[in-house]
Amino acid sequence: MKFELTKGNHSVGEANYHIQLTPAYRRRIFEEELTKVLTRDYILAAAKRHGIEISAIGFGPDHCHIFVAGCKNHSPADVARLLKGFSSRMMRKHHHRLFWGKLRAHKFWTAGYFYRTVGAVNAETVKRYVEESQEKHWSDRRQRNLIQFRLQ
Repeated sequence: MKFELTKGNHSVGEANYHIQLTPAYRRRIFEEELTKVLTRDYILAAAKRHGIEISAIGFGPDHCHIFVAGCKNHSPADVARLLKGFSSRMMRKHHHRLFWGKLRAHKFWTAGYFYRTVGAVNAETVKRYVEESQEKHWSDRRQRNLIQFRLQ
């Protein structure tokens, strides 16, 4: 495995994060394909806007895993805040009827998040983790239609 270091004007290093986000009230909203796709797209748009490189995204029925690579300018708290804030705002503004009916939802994500710093992670390792660790969350094999993205 080759280690890729991020170089800045005054620094050289590596910062990779595994972040897990959970929808409000632990609802199983990611069983719907459209919700997964929309959430993924908004997370990727927020990441692009803030210069955050996402190497993989995976969904369980009630949570989302995001692997962030080479993130030298943002702490895990910043990454979670930026990704959750934009995706929540867009999902509530444009797609709230998909998962909460006619009432305007006050929040999309829970207040908290999980994060872990990880060493150099290649795409194959991420893909294997997302595939193997998420099987336990899907009760029906037909439901197991996880969106797994290996980006770049």
